[in-house]
Amino acid sequence: MIEVRCNESTMRGANPHLPYTSEEIVREAVRSHDAGAAMIHWHGRDAETGAPDNAVELYREVQEGIRAATDLITKPTLGYISQSGVEDRVKHVRALADDPRLRFDAVPVDFGSMNIDTWLPAEKRFVPGDGVYVNTRQDIASVLGVFGDLSSFVTTVCWDVGQIRTALCYREMGLAPTTTLWEFVFTGDSRPSSAGTNVHALNAMIAEIPAGEPWQLMCYGGDVLQLAALAIVLGGHVAIGLGDHDYARFGTPHNGELVERVVQLADTLGCPVAGPAWARQLLGMPALPGA
Repeated sequence: MIEVRCNESTMRGANPHLPYTSEEIVREAVRSHDAGAAMIHWHGRDAETGAPDNAVELYREVQEGIRAATDLITKPTLGYISQSGVEDRVKHVRALADDPRLRFDAVPVDFGSMNIDTWLPAEKRFVPGDGVYVNTRQDIASVLGVFGDLSSFVTTVCWDVGQIRTALCYREMGLAPTTTLWEFVFTGDSRPSSAGTNVHALNAMIAEIPAGEPWQLMCYGGDVLQLAALAIVLGGHVAIGLGDHDYARFGTPHNGELVERVVQLADTLGCPVAGPAWARQLLGMPALPGA
């Protein structure tokens, strides 16, 4: 299974294909679906400036566009750009939850806080220097409570082994689901907020989750392809996209081109790639209404 992480909060820079507008996000979703992706993750963005925008209508527009054109598993952000409280993070999920056609298929929950500044090696400093991705344990409990009430499929996002252990504590509390996708977040050199893409770190994370549960590898601010082959061989899934890394060594690729590279890698390794319908079965998710 391949997830495309199409934009995050990343600015376009030299690649004009990183999507900001709802139409651009839908276009990249279709390209990625056609290339072999099963799931899409995206952030709402201001159409002109690219600034993060958590407006419900932006998520509705994207969801409508994706549903009209593909059967992708949809997984929006929880809007961590806002520190104003749990309700602001989940409002777009609530707003569409009662519509069987438009409700999101999955929602990601991060199980800890971390410093998330950018490291500038040439200048030997972090910028801005006070960037913190805040996920208090109280807020995690509140978010899980909301998604339990909405019967949302929760993916379990962990940036280190401690967050895996934390997630299992919430499972003991009856708040975190037992049917989930574990998402292991690695980071590149510019974002030293978790482990780099190395074999030992991946093995350590796999060892902490209950045996047989599905997991996925991503690399925020770095090249996930450096570890993707091992993840595939070990039975894991892969997330890739311009939101995580520019992949400038391939020129100015679309997200779909990055998905194609993972498909080619899986094919070389003799591993079939799950489309959306098969991925739903693998994850224990309900089928798309009308499918």
